[in-house]
Amino acid sequence: EEAARVHRRGLARLFALNLKDQVRAVERLPGLRELALQYMSFGTEAELKARLVEATLTRCCLLDPLPVGAEAFAKRCAEAKSRVSLVAQEFMRLSGQLLAEYLALQKRLSGLRAFPEVVADIQAQLAALLPSDFVVAFPWAHLANFPRYLKAASVRLDKLRNNPVRDAQLMADWKQLAQVWERERLARRRAGVEEPALEEFRWLLEELRVGIYAQELKTPMPVSVKRLQKIWESRPR
Repeated sequence: EEAARVHRRGLARLFALNLKDQVRAVERLPGLRELALQYMSFGTEAELKARLVEATLTRCCLLDPLPVGAEAFAKRCAEAKSRVSLVAQEFMRLSGQLLAEYLALQKRLSGLRAFPEVVADIQAQLAALLPSDFVVAFPWAHLANFPRYLKAASVRLDKLRNNPVRDAQLMADWKQLAQVWERERLARRRAGVEEPALEEFRWLLEELRVGIYAQELKTPMPVSVKRLQKIWESRPR
């Protein structure tokens, strides 16, 4: 697994060298300075640019199966050339949307002193979804769902004052599942084992937050505490 990670990093570097004009164009995209101002609490403008480039090249070039020879590598470069700028702009739009939602949520949370447990829960959710390198930390397929996850947190806050008891019950139900998953994930990591099924369950837990707090935002599949409990109990061990 470590060899595969190092290999991917090396390939990414080769693609960046061979697509240096496209990389330079990404670093000069209009709107980057404004995005960097929103990004200030996560990192510098230089770090933002580097992460945008990395995320873009990953999505354009590091598709499975990875190229294994010079001819396949050259073909992948040729296919990526016309896509790099467009994909980078998609990452910029999504990042701007996430940062705006994040800042709005932080502002609302700062005024919710009466509900410390809810504030702590949403802060933990935000920390997990948006680490400083969130642009490169997650595959696009998952990252594209993040605006809905943040919107669901906002909808949750809209409903909180009207029924704090219900929110507390939903949070207790969600945490019961999440804590079991977290313990298992930590145990596997300590053992040096990567388990894809555990990672997929993490996203089901995010979808469950949408399902219980903001049903109106819809989920791509039916979710409930009972459904996830069954999935958890029937997973391969």
